[in-house]
Amino acid sequence: MSPSFAFDPINGGRLSSLNIRGLETIYNNSNEPATSWGAYPMLPYAGRVHEGRFEFEGSEYQLEINQDEHAMHGVAFTSPWRSAAPDHIELEFDERWPLGGTASQTAVISGDDTNGRLTLEITVTATHSAMPVMIGWHPWFNRQLRPDGPPALLELGNFDAVEMYEIGENMIPTGATISPPNPGPWDHPFRSVEQPIGLTWGSDLRLSLRSTCDHWVIYDRPDHALCVEPQSGPPDIFNSDRFDLDPTVLQPGDNLTHTFTIDWETS
Repeated sequence: MSPSFAFDPINGGRLSSLNIRGLETIYNNSNEPATSWGAYPMLPYAGRVHEGRFEFEGSEYQLEINQDEHAMHGVAFTSPWRSAAPDHIELEFDERWPLGGTASQTAVISGDDTNGRLTLEITVTATHSAMPVMIGWHPWFNRQLRPDGPPALLELGNFDAVEMYEIGENMIPTGATISPPNPGPWDHPFRSVEQPIGLTWGSDLRLSLRSTCDHWVIYDRPDHALCVEPQSGPPDIFNSDRFDLDPTVLQPGDNLTHTFTIDWETS
């Protein structure tokens, strides 16, 4: 059996399956909220934007609130994408992102069930106006690959980060960092992360995660799944006054590309 993947263009352009040796690594339940399944793209921002508000080039913007009092994870994961090919999907941002722009996502799989790689690539392009931008992925990895067989539960391995962002009571980074990071459980962003990040299901399967993104969010609190999320910046970076870095800004015609690779080995 060859490894396989599937995009779900209608449901936010998410990766709905990554099947290796008959083992489904991605938690897939479209009956749950859109934030809670698959491996979806976070565009043109990732994580929370405080109360959905930010200022850019002298204008104030209000985004749609979709998580408590915040805007979260962008608009791409709840938008229908256009399928240009089984491995290539495209999106034009709708009015929920007031600065326009487009996105494309590709996937390439190589190797076999013993050793292989899935490469995901996202490009965001500014069209008619300048805009701040973030790129991210939010994969939900199944905790257990064999629900009807001997349990081999997913573990996060060789995760080494220099700094963790402090999170306020409103789940927004304060801008301060903690070094070394506090022990989990986590729903926190990290930076200066050594790659690859390892995921293991006992002797069944081992994944190695890499990205050109320089931040990662780890959400390890659920019992059924683990989220290891590459992001090109910390949540709420559009409100950058309290951070020691600024958001990426695209001028009309400019684009930003990032990749996320998943390598596997089986015994």
